[in-house]
Amino acid sequence: MVILAVVLLAVVMIGFTITRSTGTPLYASLGVAVSEAIIEQRAEEMGLNEPIVVQFWTYVTHLLQGDLGVSRISRIPVAEDIALKLPATAEMVFFTLAVSFIWAIPLGVRAGLRPDGKLAKVGEGMAQFGVSVPAFWLGLLFIFLLYFLPPRLPEPLGPLPSLFPPPLGRVGSGITPPEMVTGLYTVDALIAGDFRLAWHTLWHLILPAVTLSLTSGPPLFRVTRSAVSEAVSSPFVEAAYSYGLGRRTVLIRDVLRNASPPVLNLAAMTFGYLIGGGVLVEVVFSWPGIGSYAVWGMDNSDYDVVLGVVIIAAVIYVILYFIVDLIQFAMDPRLRD
Repeated sequence: MVILAVVLLAVVMIGFTITRSTGTPLYASLGVAVSEAIIEQRAEEMGLNEPIVVQFWTYVTHLLQGDLGVSRISRIPVAEDIALKLPATAEMVFFTLAVSFIWAIPLGVRAGLRPDGKLAKVGEGMAQFGVSVPAFWLGLLFIFLLYFLPPRLPEPLGPLPSLFPPPLGRVGSGITPPEMVTGLYTVDALIAGDFRLAWHTLWHLILPAVTLSLTSGPPLFRVTRSAVSEAVSSPFVEAAYSYGLGRRTVLIRDVLRNASPPVLNLAAMTFGYLIGGGVLVEVVFSWPGIGSYAVWGMDNSDYDVVLGVVIIAAVIYVILYFIVDLIQFAMDPRLRD
């Protein structure tokens, strides 16, 4: 836990220094046609005329009380905005990982068992494509090919001019979102018993999730392939076969079990990365998550917004790593010796 606290402190220090050195929110909040007296007055109100060390100490003091600051532009507490926007990002990340698990892990297992097979080549081709194409460009390509070009087709809740919905957020225009319970629209719609709305929200998730999956899934495929290949060639698998155990039993009990820790570790890394790393995809699809919120903060030099998103992403990343370490500790008896 001490290491986790040190990591978070380092993130806060680096993020605070960078955000304070990139601009000032004064002109974004007041405009450029104001007098120097008004600028100085607002700087004093915001505490921006204090030495950087004093500003940092003040920020950390409030942070320890759960206060992420207030947006200098909207005057809304950053914690409130993030609480509203984080579920949108989390929902997209969950579905991205689900899509990645559907293609990357099965193809990785198959490639590890049969490196020269056709599925191994398909998986490697998808991985090569994914690491070669920027996520935002792929998103724009999908929007063009699957939204603008296809003929008019009926949409679950009404007619829209394409096979997939326009890149305008989590639901279509004129559609009332489900009553908020978890913040995940698909889940909330199911809780409300509105299956058409659940399908509608899922329909809006497909393109962002597939876009991120194709660009973030290749490492998952390659680590799975490497872990399975290493497990298959290990002495304990050969010993299991020598005892007369069936192929399925050895595959599930020995190969997949021993190959799962690095895959699980990378899945946690991917989740943490996507929480803050899907910024451009959120912008492309007008997804109202914390990535778009951070971009808005950067455009307006809004310190607390950007730093708040960075801190939340770092906290999620660190907590996930800690949970994965506990799971690996429980799965691998060698770590308990």
